[in-house]
Amino acid sequence: MKADKSLGQHFLRDAEVLADIAALTDVEHSGGVLEIGPGEGALTAYLVRAGRVVKAIDADVRAVGTLRARFGDKIDVVLGDAVTADLGALLPVGGTSLPVIVGNLPYNAASAIHRRVLGLGGRIARAVFMFQKEVAERIVSGPRGRDYGTPSILTAVSAKAYLVREVPPEAFSPRPKVDSAVVLVEPRKDPLVPSAELEAFGDFLGEVFRHRRKTLANALSDRARAALDAVGIDPKRRAEEVSPEELVAMWRTWQSIAESPRA
Repeated sequence: MKADKSLGQHFLRDAEVLADIAALTDVEHSGGVLEIGPGEGALTAYLVRAGRVVKAIDADVRAVGTLRARFGDKIDVVLGDAVTADLGALLPVGGTSLPVIVGNLPYNAASAIHRRVLGLGGRIARAVFMFQKEVAERIVSGPRGRDYGTPSILTAVSAKAYLVREVPPEAFSPRPKVDSAVVLVEPRKDPLVPSAELEAFGDFLGEVFRHRRKTLANALSDRARAALDAVGIDPKRRAEEVSPEELVAMWRTWQSIAESPRA
């Protein structure tokens, strides 16, 4: 199957990388798996070996036909866009274990899909995704890191994320122009921000990090500065120096200020 550039397709062909991803996904001990963007089915072939329910979603009608012809009733594949589809409704159900999600994500939609999967919270046991390397580094970065920002904080308040391995361009066909990386995401049992509030929290982070090189005192609105003072964060610090926990406390106070009647 020829890759479609408009869909951001780069098919993973490296057997070692495919085996590593399958091992991380650990379908055998899960309640089934949802694969996002299976393409030709190279990874799918590993997933079906576990004998668990395998579901998949792909935006390419050719991929849907290929997978149905190749795997028959071993897989339930639907045509759809993971950026807009109801991923929760696609998760395998039944059994005593939680399902897992895996995917070699198209670069042009990877961040959006990752955020939607974070929104599933404790409905999944883990997610294993292939990202462009620089995106992966932003997702796993901690405070004071050069890549620390909204993606890493939204991930940190919802899950634990680990950059497991880097993947060179030659592992794909066609070769991308950048390096890639595999990230393991494990939802927190005690998320700092409920799934339903992640979008609003993300909007708040957008304001905080709009001028990330400035001190918070110079970068924030009056309302946000008031929240800063209320939780005792030094206004001389920069956004990239503030922990996820501190940002959540600041956001809660920011919400309270907005909801308080004006004098």
